[in-house]
Amino acid sequence: MEGSIQAVLDTKGALRCVRFESGNVGVVTTQGKTKLVVGPCQQLSFADNGFLRVFNGREFFIDMKNGELYAQMPEFVQFGDFEIAYIGGYLCTRTRKLYEVKAIPAEAWHGKYGLYLSLPYSGEPEERIKRMMIWTLSRYVVCLLNGDESGVYWKMRDFDDYTLLVMDDKGNYYHVKRSARSSKAVKVHLGQVNNEADKTMMVHAVREIEEQVADLLKMEAEKAKREAEKEREQQMAMLVSAEPFNIGNKWGLRSKGRIVVPPIYRSVKSPVGRYCAMESYPGIWGVIAVDGKVEVEARYEDVLIHSDGTVDLTVRPGKVISKKLP
Repeated sequence: MEGSIQAVLDTKGALRCVRFESGNVGVVTTQGKTKLVVGPCQQLSFADNGFLRVFNGREFFIDMKNGELYAQMPEFVQFGDFEIAYIGGYLCTRTRKLYEVKAIPAEAWHGKYGLYLSLPYSGEPEERIKRMMIWTLSRYVVCLLNGDESGVYWKMRDFDDYTLLVMDDKGNYYHVKRSARSSKAVKVHLGQVNNEADKTMMVHAVREIEEQVADLLKMEAEKAKREAEKEREQQMAMLVSAEPFNIGNKWGLRSKGRIVVPPIYRSVKSPVGRYCAMESYPGIWGVIAVDGKVEVEARYEDVLIHSDGTVDLTVRPGKVISKKLP
């Protein structure tokens, strides 16, 4: 026990740097709860970015997040929600269990949507760690998870939906997803690997995730396609009054005074329903929709669009191809 507070040395928000009756210095809350005990130092004060400045014959700094000691104040590099301390050529995490690696900030990689931050790993992991990995990695990478301040994880692989598979130092595997409400990471525990049988089961679990991700992405793509088609139908319905216009020798389409197809064609005929015949080069015709999408590439001697949505394409005199427009 440190005993009661002898003196307040510095204040910042709801925290106080104090000297205890024991002679030690530390940090307490305004309610008197001890947050950190440093030891018998001459002076203690708050520095920037959650650090403490300590003087005991010489100056050094302590990260209040993990208690790590530094001979000088680090620089700080921000990667989205992640803050890394950079000192003496080392990247240092501010997690409760420190991870440091000799690297430059450019070697850190920010995962999509800010779910994680990848950091390089120097050398080879210990054999105990390797034995728990379900496959051999060509390059070892660790990562921080958004909202998880416990430490780093071994980054095993990315999935196509930007989620990822990680392993901790005890062989626990997690499928890491992004919270539906924020960018914070949500870990789903898949199991622990201790032997070859566990590895086989974990590989099977990962394959199931791959199948689920593929199914999900397929459903999302189909949904996006339906929504895009619906939106286009609505836009097309608003462009039924489109009419050809020209600037110089080039033609396009406009609707109610707004340009919907820029004047890039040699000629554009009046719309028939949702479609227009357009001439890209002299005597070379194709078909565009009234929103500008090319429905038939310009490679025909003539085109004739019918009100039922079909078109006759003249390949050469005497040879005509008919097709249904989308």
